[in-house]
Amino acid sequence: NDMYTDTTGELARQAKVQPPTVRKYADAGLLDFVTASNGTRLFKAGQATRVREIYSARMANRGRKRA
Repeated sequence: NDMYTDTTGELARQAKVQPPTVRKYADAGLLDFVTASNGTRLFKAGQATRVREIYSARMANRGRKRA
């Protein structure tokens, strides 16, 4: 599905995270999005699972010492 329909807020709600988390992952190149003419980021539909996976992996790594 190549439809870009989910706004930052919609994707955050679906993934049960805060909007700044979605923006951070998008800025890091971890999510597929386009920018609408009004500046709104539109994310490819169905990325909530990916956001949750990234979030869970990052939470699991919290507190671990870096080599």
